[in-house]
Amino acid sequence: MSEEVKQTKIILDATTLTTLMSCARLTDFRFNRDYQSAHGKGKALEMGQIVHTYLEHKYRNQINGFGRKESHQYGMTAAQIYSRSEEVRNTSDEDIALALDTCEQYNTHYLNDSITPVEVEVVKDKLLYEDDEIAILWRAKLDLLADFSSGIFPFDHKTMSQRRDTVSLNNQFMGQCLVSGTRTMFVNKIGFQKTLKPNEKFSRTPVTYSFDRLMEWQSIILPYWAKQMVAYHEMNFWPPNFTHCESKYGYCQFKKICETDTSFREASLQADFVVGDKWDPTSND
Repeated sequence: MSEEVKQTKIILDATTLTTLMSCARLTDFRFNRDYQSAHGKGKALEMGQIVHTYLEHKYRNQINGFGRKESHQYGMTAAQIYSRSEEVRNTSDEDIALALDTCEQYNTHYLNDSITPVEVEVVKDKLLYEDDEIAILWRAKLDLLADFSSGIFPFDHKTMSQRRDTVSLNNQFMGQCLVSGTRTMFVNKIGFQKTLKPNEKFSRTPVTYSFDRLMEWQSIILPYWAKQMVAYHEMNFWPPNFTHCESKYGYCQFKKICETDTSFREASLQADFVVGDKWDPTSND
């Protein structure tokens, strides 16, 4: 009689999957051992969170029945309070002012907005794959679900300091489509560039997938990497991927740790990182 295979249940989100696809050791440091920089978030993340705070409160108040002018004011107040919180540690007063001014510009640019917010900062779970070995629950936090003229679609807010093309090869975007029951999502681009006109700084770029591409990701790519993660756990070995140490955005935050001899690696981790809370994809980080 063959031995019964026990099914493994796993919850995945875009941040965990993308990190896993980049480097297993990085995944171990961030999500198993919960290491975070002892120096706080970087400036880009802090500025982005100021804008995200504004948008969350602006759209939430619109959903709750407040007018656009009042909702904007509530959003600005929330963003200002957040910008003075202890979470904002690495951003200068000048850059904080830039982030807040960008919120004002966003409101002016979309003064006659054609979208109607339906849900904001909503978490959706959906079972995307199951076989005898594994069941994968996908968890996605949507910045905004909004009613467009052609339907209700997820929107993902992206702040940036330089203009970048939108790439559809994105775990977050595909996951958002699948949990929302749509093949299109929108990237709500918000630029911090001082020299660009508002129509160049703000855009809502649609990303549309064919049924075939979504099914490939859901039924082939996703379960492959989920099973790879289970294998790393069982082996208790998370191999590094040295091709991920440097990217166009800079170096991996753990680069110095990986360059350290194994006998000193733990001490280096303790010196530069702290053990934080367990990763929660429903948080604002």
